Amino acid sequence: MKAQSYIKDIEAQVRADHNGVVPEHLNLTIRNYASVLETRDMYRDQILKEGATKIEVGSTGQQTTKQHPLCALLYQQEILCLNYAKALGGTAAKAAQKPEDADSRKSTDKLNEFLEATQG
Repeated sequence: MKAQSYIKDIEAQVRADHNGVVPEHLNLTIRNYASVLETRDMYRDQILKEGATKIEVGSTGQQTTKQHPLCALLYQQEILCLNYAKALGGTAAKAAQKPEDADSRKSTDKLNEFLEATQG
């Protein structure tokens, strides 16, 4: 499975960002991110194999060119990947954020509490 390879890569990045440790509360996010990356690759490979467009023949025999049906799903997977990368702090947008204030720390703590409760 390609997801296992992704997990190793993601964990290495998380370790680099967290002083050599992968925080427990990020394990589920890491696994989900790897799974989404694997699915994204599957969709992309299928689109590359079959082409980004498909020719459909209508009821009157007229041909129309349409986007491959998996393109929309690929786009959704890309958005999910971006969201997981942001959650793990692996995007430029995350790095460019303003320094945390007390309110944002409270929100982060509440999110971490929620994630820990869902894993337990």
